[in-house]
Amino acid sequence: MTLLRAGARTMLASYFIVNGVKTVRNPDPLVPAAEPVADRVVPLVKKYAPQQVAAVVPENTASLVRANGAAQIVGGLALASGKGRRLGALMLAGSLVPSTLARHPFWSRTDPDERALDRSQFLKNVSLLGSVLLAAGDTEGKPSLAYRAQKGGRSIAKETRKARKSLAKGTSGLAKSTTGVADEALAGGAALVGAVVASSRAAKKKAAKELKHARKLAAKDAAQRGEAAEKAAKKAKKDQGKQEKTRRRNKHIRRGEN
Repeated sequence: MTLLRAGARTMLASYFIVNGVKTVRNPDPLVPAAEPVADRVVPLVKKYAPQQVAAVVPENTASLVRANGAAQIVGGLALASGKGRRLGALMLAGSLVPSTLARHPFWSRTDPDERALDRSQFLKNVSLLGSVLLAAGDTEGKPSLAYRAQKGGRSIAKETRKARKSLAKGTSGLAKSTTGVADEALAGGAALVGAVVASSRAAKKKAAKELKHARKLAAKDAAQRGEAAEKAAKKAKKDQGKQEKTRRRNKHIRRGEN
């Protein structure tokens, strides 16, 4: 994490942490503004959310306001520290939406001054929402999981094509086993792509070991099949020679009898 990113995340998180602490300590001033939103959202959550989720959603507006403030504290700390920063940024985005709708509904204001003030605060929160969404998508210059998975799949396909070409140059017995070897390589590739999608440093190391092991198994299997094919060819040639000798001997015997 660069110094610029660390400083920017800390500054962005500071607003949410301070606001969250204030909300948790004293939610009462925000309850009147939050009640209209809570009255609409809570029944929908109770009705459509899974039973496990609906059971823990509080119906008391003050508890909902406190929960929103706690989410801002946790998300802000995660974003500022860099530990779980992307998940923390998503938490901040989720907490910002209901608080913005509850506190700054400028469209419902009749007084021009109040409308202008709420519009300004609403747009400020929209800007904050955009900032935390950018933070949630920031990979610090590293390729995304989707890109790494796609790249891994292409690499496996390339290795499989090379394996097929090299095996196609062998004996006829090896040509029959090419499909089996390719399937083993593809199976190892599928395991590698799955490991990349679940990507962590440990998982990537493990995936590399699995790919290396799959290549060794494929090479060993190809060598064994080649030896077996070579032995079969030698045996067939030897049997053919014996049959030729027997045919000649029988031919000489018939001539002698005549």
